[in-house]
Amino acid sequence: MTPGRAALLLVAFSSLLHLLAAGGGAGLSGDEAHYALYGYHLDWSYFDHPPLVGWLQALVLLFSSGEFALRLWPVLLGALASLALFRLTRELYPEASPWTAFAAVALLHSALAFQVLSLAMLPDSPLLPLGLAAALFLHRALARGEACDWLVLGALFGLAGLAKYTAVTLALSAVLLLALGGHWAQLRRPWPWLAVGLALLLIVPVLGWNWQHDWLSFDYQLGHGVPGRAWEPARFLLSQAGQLLAYGPALYLLGIVAVIDGLRRRREPVKRHVLVLALPPLLLFGWSSGFEPTLPHWTLLGWALLTPLTARWLLQHWPRRPVRIIAWSGAAYSLLLALVLHSELFAPWLPFAENQYPFGDLYGWEQAVQRAEEVREAMAQEPGPAPVLFAGNWSYASHLAWPARPRPVQVADERYDQNDLWFGTPQAGARGVLVVPWQFRNDAARWQQRFEQCAQADVVSVVLRGTVAVSYTLYRCAGYRG
Repeated sequence: MTPGRAALLLVAFSSLLHLLAAGGGAGLSGDEAHYALYGYHLDWSYFDHPPLVGWLQALVLLFSSGEFALRLWPVLLGALASLALFRLTRELYPEASPWTAFAAVALLHSALAFQVLSLAMLPDSPLLPLGLAAALFLHRALARGEACDWLVLGALFGLAGLAKYTAVTLALSAVLLLALGGHWAQLRRPWPWLAVGLALLLIVPVLGWNWQHDWLSFDYQLGHGVPGRAWEPARFLLSQAGQLLAYGPALYLLGIVAVIDGLRRRREPVKRHVLVLALPPLLLFGWSSGFEPTLPHWTLLGWALLTPLTARWLLQHWPRRPVRIIAWSGAAYSLLLALVLHSELFAPWLPFAENQYPFGDLYGWEQAVQRAEEVREAMAQEPGPAPVLFAGNWSYASHLAWPARPRPVQVADERYDQNDLWFGTPQAGARGVLVVPWQFRNDAARWQQRFEQCAQADVVSVVLRGTVAVSYTLYRCAGYRG
């Protein structure tokens, strides 16, 4: 068994688990539905993210709109990320044991966040393989200075910029590595500048869309980075707890130790190279988590770029018993969670109380929309403005809009977002059917107050294994207050 073959078997096993889970009965998550709508409403860019995730899903929608088909891209992209990481680690550490590259891939697969992003299509799904491939060609370009390496790097930077705005940290890392590694002489040649030009050319759709829409995306993202509130240690620690759960003891704890060791030995070129690549996204979201909670998968690129250094440290210190305990306990933790997650998505088996199913968010939206459409059509027979479907909060609007397409789903709040661009902003006096999922039941009274009158029309319940997993309450509402 060679390290390369072992890595291929690990990737194949994970991909098989993803495909089995994708073929189960679970519907799309809210984020998956949102980015599937990107593909349905094809555009040059979007309010909250660049367009690549939507462009990729648009290709799938040419053939199928089923959950299994829409999850094929993340499975493929997760496998490509693993292969890119293996190659990157081998080239960073050519003199080390080839099992270092396998250990890096295993560490990445031990992260629950990676497993989820290899099943659910989010902007991070294409960003990850593009970012790892960019790190590989950046290493080659700085070491060899060949034209093809620089041009491929420029294309990868541009595509990463089309995937997610976090890609800007890759550009920052490239500049830092040019400076810290004494590679400024390469700027006397045309290839780095051609790479910059190619990257900028590829992100023209994002710049053009934002120019037409008053730079909405940049304002929105800057609002995340500068939320206008004080930095609090409690928020930071809560986010770090989420990181530990999402990335597991092996990658999170050993990764921190590897960073500390790398900073102590930062004069070593390879350690400095990896740290300059990995730390910008980790520090960016780590610091900003003190202002507002960050989602665990936002740091996935940073942890993935750190895995070569972590794997190298792990194998060098493997004889130490505490290191082996953390590694094996992390592997057991990750394998158990991965098996539970994928088996539950394939065929629900976990016990739950009524309306307390932990994955209830993945079920029942199509039935709720079907019944809401019946209520809406009945309202349309009555005098008044044309009724629409309403969501009380932007966070679940795409859940409704995906099965309701091409019917509009408007969000009855004051927040301006992608839903307003797609479906319009509700106007004063509007009426329709407000759909309230069980998990938002405590907000129902407040949302009804946004209308002059609301009356419960029906309750749609979804039963799994003889128990109500989740319910949706439908309200006939009129006289939106604006």
